[in-house]
Amino acid sequence: MKVKTIILALLLSSISSVAFSQESTQTESQSIGFYFQPEYSAMFLNDHVGNAVGFGLGITTKNEKWDFGIRYYGRSGPINPKEYELVLPAGETYKGKSSIMLGHDHGFLGLEAAYNLRLKNDRLMIRIPVSFGQLGAGFYLKGDDRYTPDGERTSVWEDKLQGGSDAGFGFCSEFGAQFIYQLSAKNEHIHIMMGASYLNTYGYESFLGGKDFYNNKVRASVGFRFSF
Repeated sequence: MKVKTIILALLLSSISSVAFSQESTQTESQSIGFYFQPEYSAMFLNDHVGNAVGFGLGITTKNEKWDFGIRYYGRSGPINPKEYELVLPAGETYKGKSSIMLGHDHGFLGLEAAYNLRLKNDRLMIRIPVSFGQLGAGFYLKGDDRYTPDGERTSVWEDKLQGGSDAGFGFCSEFGAQFIYQLSAKNEHIHIMMGASYLNTYGYESFLGGKDFYNNKVRASVGFRFSF
């Protein structure tokens, strides 16, 4: 009778050990995760395509259905050769020129929330991000024009030549969809990303940009997703 009691105790102990182990594994697999999404994007503006680089960074909920984080992307001169002509008022010149070719840059930083929809194919996911934040953009002197005729700071002349508003700031909202594909069946941490989004700006305006430079525009993006 004593032997049966010992065997029963050992059996119950092993069952509870397995159950606890499974529960511990499930809890561990449901821990909060992190994601990092570097990207290249093309923004379809009125008369050309604007290139930008950026990233998303944040946490993923335990059930992996939601992302919460920040989003940033920016456009700089080296990846955007497009120039904009600034025609000066009659009688005014800058270093002997009545018109100047300007470069352009912009930056966006905002909060992001995204819903992750897993498909039947475990390696494919549709991500639906929404972000809201601030956008700043402006037009600047390039090349030798950055050496001002009186030695004053370049930014002072950029502001003076463009009626006091060489740059502008405003709020920006963006929403869209992304396809996330896991590159390897054995590695669930590395994915490729392809997506498109629609954006609106609120309050942005500059001398050459106007109110609708970034308003009601589409942005396409490609990149990677690293999840941990």
